[in-house]
Amino acid sequence: MKKVIFLFSMVWTLGLQGQDSLNSPLNDTLDYKIDSIVQIGIQQKAYPGAQVLIFKHDSIRLNKSYGFHTYDSIVRVENHHLYDLASVTKILASTLAFMKLYELYDIDLDRKVADYIPLIKNTNKKHSTFREVLSHQAGWLPYIEHQNTVRRKNGKLKSRTLSPSQNKRYPDPLSDSLFIHRKYQRKIMRRIKRTPVEKIGEYRYSGLLFFLLPDMVEQMSGQPFDEFLDSHFYDPMGIERLTFNPSYDYPKKEIVPTEMDSLFRKTLVHGWVHDEAAGLMGGISGNAGLFANASSLAKLLIMFINGGQFEGKQYLKPETLELFTSRTYPNSDNRRGLGFDKPTLDSIPSERYPSEKCTPESFGHSGFTGNLVWVDPVNQCFMIFLSNRVYPTREQKNLYRLSIRGSILDVAIEDN
Repeated sequence: MKKVIFLFSMVWTLGLQGQDSLNSPLNDTLDYKIDSIVQIGIQQKAYPGAQVLIFKHDSIRLNKSYGFHTYDSIVRVENHHLYDLASVTKILASTLAFMKLYELYDIDLDRKVADYIPLIKNTNKKHSTFREVLSHQAGWLPYIEHQNTVRRKNGKLKSRTLSPSQNKRYPDPLSDSLFIHRKYQRKIMRRIKRTPVEKIGEYRYSGLLFFLLPDMVEQMSGQPFDEFLDSHFYDPMGIERLTFNPSYDYPKKEIVPTEMDSLFRKTLVHGWVHDEAAGLMGGISGNAGLFANASSLAKLLIMFINGGQFEGKQYLKPETLELFTSRTYPNSDNRRGLGFDKPTLDSIPSERYPSEKCTPESFGHSGFTGNLVWVDPVNQCFMIFLSNRVYPTREQKNLYRLSIRGSILDVAIEDN
């Protein structure tokens, strides 16, 4: 509890006030504890605003928005506003879709990925299995910085990469003022195909498989990736505000901006995915791209915590969730499940990730833009924390330094 006590003491010292009044005496209510932690983050410029949702023992205990879209304090964050989920997309889109394929087509996790994804059939990745790649120990490269390949040394855009004008050759937006060549995704796939494989069997976080999974979903199911997710999960569950490319359907005032990008897009990233590679994929990718509000995500996490069931309908088998959310290699240093992140088990509680109090059975994922979703089935609890900690730049690291998300999760787990 050292982190939480530290944050409470900072609240008391600074005398913070925010969207919800903090003038009452310090007390033990869940609302006050969470408010205090979140407001410290705003005061210390860890993020300009946030959404927090806490679920415990079959009910939502807290669902609140804090602060503003940006530090100019013009647009206040509201519960229906959308955040860029970044890598949380990996569990709530691509891993979710893969779990359904696993059930529908009886996929053997020890089969080679190349048996399902022909792109890598004659490459150095041809022997990698789903079990290895989904748990990040197949030796695949972590990431490719495609954004560094689209401009010449003089700063001008290369041909067949991006264009400031939308037309048939450049149909898909990367931002409000940049459009992607219709064949650029093929370049991304070719680069993934050529990447090295190193230190197989050691933990090395890699997002490359998640770029390939959408095509696999479409090839097997006959449905585009986003439509597959809509038809099997999002639509029947009544999830209304969970989407790729939100600028097509929502006004900018309902979408929280992410970063002032001075290097690649050279503009405010607002309404288009922050992750550069996902953006170059047209905004629909398995590694990043989803936008949502906390209330929408809660339905998926309720399904997870209820063994695949939501409002009387079974969306995934309990044994599927158990398999994917357990540590894949429990006797190794690799803490990961299949697509899902798992907690560290450090002997010093204050050094455990993501929280001192979460159990070994818990699971979830974080997102680079400042998010965390975490489910603890033992404590029948989950937490959703959405923020834009990368505003105005990704150099903002106070979210990590202050351990905001872990402190909130500790409070949620301890709540009676």
